[in-house]
Amino acid sequence: MLIAIIYLLFSFIMENIMGNIFLSTLSNISFFTTIYTVCALVVLLPYFANYKKYYILVGIFGLLFDIVYTGSFFLNFFIFIVIGVVINFLYHILSENIVMTNLISIVCIGLYHILSFFILSITNYADYSIMLLLKVILHSLIMTIIYTSISYLIIKWLYNRFSIRQVK
Repeated sequence: MLIAIIYLLFSFIMENIMGNIFLSTLSNISFFTTIYTVCALVVLLPYFANYKKYYILVGIFGLLFDIVYTGSFFLNFFIFIVIGVVINFLYHILSENIVMTNLISIVCIGLYHILSFFILSITNYADYSIMLLLKVILHSLIMTIIYTSISYLIIKWLYNRFSIRQVK
């Protein structure tokens, strides 16, 4: 469990670090942006035998994301829980390997942006076009694949190195 928490904290902090290195605005989106915490949640699910603990971590990091990065109240908590359920569902129908993990990560990043877009549009909190939504999703593909692939290999190596099968 300690490896999972450290990795999630690292990914959470990566949001800020990469955001400062690759400055991005809605009008000028960097190809090196993604939601690192969501990628981490995708990589970590296969290592959890107890889904209750997984969903607790998902909720905690959703709330942290709300507080630190978006300033919204329970928006990302809700989105992260939905994404956690989707990750769990996709891992039950797809095999666990680097290609499928990347595919699940791409789906979840897209889902994050789509859910954010619809919720913010419905509440009239933010108004941006579907073309901008597609641009944001497409620009996040490169870093999603890079970060998920590297993370998958490192986490797999760490869990094998320390002979940890699953978080119970």
